[in-house]
Amino acid sequence: MEEQSKKSRDIYYIIVILILLSLNGVFVYNYFTTDKKLVQTEETLFATDSAKAELEKVLNETQSSLELYKGKNSELDAFLKEKNDSIQEFADRIDHLLRNNRLTKAQLEKATEEIDQLRYYKRKYLNQIDSLSNRIDFLNKENNQLRGTVDKEKRKNENLSMENIRLSNKVAIGSKLNAEQIFVTGVKTRSNGKERETNRVNQLEKLKISFRIDENYVNDQGTKTIFIKVIGPDGATLYNEAAGSGSFTFQGQESLYSTKQEIEFEQKAMDVKLYWSRGTTFGKGIYKVELYVDGFVIGESTFELK
Repeated sequence: MEEQSKKSRDIYYIIVILILLSLNGVFVYNYFTTDKKLVQTEETLFATDSAKAELEKVLNETQSSLELYKGKNSELDAFLKEKNDSIQEFADRIDHLLRNNRLTKAQLEKATEEIDQLRYYKRKYLNQIDSLSNRIDFLNKENNQLRGTVDKEKRKNENLSMENIRLSNKVAIGSKLNAEQIFVTGVKTRSNGKERETNRVNQLEKLKISFRIDENYVNDQGTKTIFIKVIGPDGATLYNEAAGSGSFTFQGQESLYSTKQEIEFEQKAMDVKLYWSRGTTFGKGIYKVELYVDGFVIGESTFELK
């Protein structure tokens, strides 16, 4: 009886031991399975964070590179915006993949591949941008050189124009006739027909005006009209239309002349003499005579009548 009871207890202990061993095996299995899952989760999270950091790095590098080209040219700025938008759109797609921290291996590989493609497009776009920037710099340099050449030619033409004006002025001044030995006297005709000079206003009948035109080989040969102004003591030009007085243009304005005389100028010195009658008596005082040819005053003198 005791032997049977002892066998029963042994069987009971064996069963308990087997149960405990089974439970321990389950515990060990669960422990290692859970630890492996934790390691896999940590590796997944680490790989995801690394991918996000790499994406951020690529974007920052791209932005820094693009900033170097901004503001150079409106065309380049538009191109920069277009390429930056393309890169940002690509980055947004990658960021969407990385939002779930628990990625599968395939998803993580896809995200990594997308980042590699982003790097490729970054290099491609930056090369295009750099090429366009260099082209713009070259064109700007050429444009500046061309502008400099145009400005130089413009200044050259302006200098030539000024030189031509100076030469024209020199020619005009050089061609200006000059009158000297200008004499004005009153004359009275005697009964025998001879002239008698007088400065008495109650005796003179007309004025005799004589002068000498100097030689001038710059001025053209031909007919020249000499306009003569006799200016009275009151400063007014003596005028008698019946005696040949009229008007002419001087320095863009109309001016009166007392008389005029045409001569045939042959570039050599020549003497000129003419008479002019006022038609009325002259007043006493200091008179002035001025001679005009081709828009220039060629000589002047004064005389007194008593």
